[in-house]
Amino acid sequence: MIKIGAEAVLRKVSWLGLTLVEKKRMPKPYRHPQLDKEIRASRTLKEARIMIRAKEVGVTCPAVIHVDLEGAAIYMQYIDGADLRALLSAQHPILGQVVKMLGSSLARLHVAGIFHGDFVPSNVLVVGERPVLIDFGLSGFSTDVEEQAVDIHLFERGVAASHPSISKNVMEALKAGYESVSGSLRLREIVERIGEIRARARYVERGGL
Repeated sequence: MIKIGAEAVLRKVSWLGLTLVEKKRMPKPYRHPQLDKEIRASRTLKEARIMIRAKEVGVTCPAVIHVDLEGAAIYMQYIDGADLRALLSAQHPILGQVVKMLGSSLARLHVAGIFHGDFVPSNVLVVGERPVLIDFGLSGFSTDVEEQAVDIHLFERGVAASHPSISKNVMEALKAGYESVSGSLRLREIVERIGEIRARARYVERGGL
């Protein structure tokens, strides 16, 4: 057992000599059985398609080995890497380089019309000096600037909460990597939308309707 999430259970398994991760979406007893089966199969298929597409556009993520729609399970490459949060805590010398590469990977996703949906440090593993993006369960296909801005906003909020002293430098590295792929105009659009998202959040926190 690796992780028990709200929607899926992750297990480390062995198959034909390969070490894989089984991500299995579990039945929800509050849903009608047939509807539940269709929802789990649909979400499993979408996640697998997004991961395959991400690979095609040069994003480092686990390779999809097999998809079992009947069992709502994806069998993917097991990544033996360090958690990005550990590098953040240690302020590791390679942190800036890793985060810059991560920004490039995120931009490749966005250019391909994919948003991650849960782009936080805990969903990044580091192998050597290369970031590996994991957990595409909340990902989707969209070119909407709002969806893409939320990815960066989530990452920035996570880093600022856990490592405020280095968050500015970390975000500068991420945006530099992002801009190298997306271009300055798109990055500017993203940054402007993040500002709007923050403004809405502050309004809600103050009790606005």
